[in-house]
Amino acid sequence: MPSSKPRRRPSVNITLGRAKRLNRLLMILSEGPTSREQILARLVVGLRTYYRELELLKRFAIKITLTDKVYRLKTPIDQAQGLLPFPNPQLSFGEVAELSRGKGPAARRLAELFAAVIEVKE
Repeated sequence: MPSSKPRRRPSVNITLGRAKRLNRLLMILSEGPTSREQILARLVVGLRTYYRELELLKRFAIKITLTDKVYRLKTPIDQAQGLLPFPNPQLSFGEVAELSRGKGPAARRLAELFAAVIEVKE
């Protein structure tokens, strides 16, 4: 029986640019084994940023291995993208209310969050 509690997810606020970079990193790794130098050149980032991004992906349970100086994405790309954090879309209450009326687990989760925000306790 599925739990009514939402999944616990690491809390992180990221920028649109970082979200794009994380997704691009996953896409590069999904092409096959890739060296760190190739990844750095394609992402146009420094070593520190690269390792920071790898650590964040690890926090979101995205599996990447390093063997023989090449990195490999072990989590299927569609699953990995589904685990990526998304930047704050800055929605209005009306937009959240509209989206929370949809079908599926994401709409239900949004509806629960929305209800918690608008709940009035006296």
